[in-house]
Amino acid sequence: MPELPEVETIRRGLEQLLLGREFAAVEVCYQGSLKRPTAEELQQKLPGRRVTSIGRRGKYLLLHLHDDTILVIHLRMTGQLVLSNAAVSVHKHLQLIFSFTDGSCLAFSDIRKFGTIWWLTMECLVELKGLSSLGPEPLSADFHFPYLDREIEKRTINVKALLLNQQFLAGLGNIYADEILHRACVSPERSSRSLTRSERLALFAAIRSVLEEAITRRGTTFSDYRDASGAAGSFQEQLQVYGRRNKPCRRCGQTIERKVVSGRGTHFCPVCQL
Repeated sequence: MPELPEVETIRRGLEQLLLGREFAAVEVCYQGSLKRPTAEELQQKLPGRRVTSIGRRGKYLLLHLHDDTILVIHLRMTGQLVLSNAAVSVHKHLQLIFSFTDGSCLAFSDIRKFGTIWWLTMECLVELKGLSSLGPEPLSADFHFPYLDREIEKRTINVKALLLNQQFLAGLGNIYADEILHRACVSPERSSRSLTRSERLALFAAIRSVLEEAITRRGTTFSDYRDASGAAGSFQEQLQVYGRRNKPCRRCGQTIERKVVSGRGTHFCPVCQL
């Protein structure tokens, strides 16, 4: 699933490529991905609207239009959003094609068909509960150590579950939760409240550093993820634990293990992460 670094990479790419372009037409290939409005209404009313800015909230992309409406896109597990300067050929995984007046096209593809799109007014954003209930952005000023320290004191869940809780922190998923915990030298099964002050400080620093490095490397690509130009990320080359079961820990040499923690497959080093 694209997580914060992947969605932020797509956002930055679209910001360079899409600003100022005007919608000319919309082709809805799979209506199940369009949650609001109907396909007919989107096709009738979106043409003529112009993209003025590209935002992100957690794993949601926000395409702001000149009339104060917003296209909200969630890629879910396997969604791709790629801009092409030529017409897009229809294939079985294509969900929607947004065509612009300059001849370019923004194609939304999704193998698993879980990705979702809404077209809303600003006032209606609060109706998207998954979006409106998000916690602070990990790389924003709203996320600071006193906040992390205070939230940890409230919770008895394990620290892996805490990192995956979108109401605690927006945008983290399985890959980066595992990488953050390895960098902080914290076991994913530890009770959040059991972390010492030094461990909490290490966790806070790891959240920021891992995400910043992943964004610099344009995200992690195993199979489906591509940026707005169709290129793969490269952070997979830097992964320390995720996807490295039975391989040596790059820090201590111990074999990386995998087990299910809070319902998610979790990779960790049994020596480094106590």
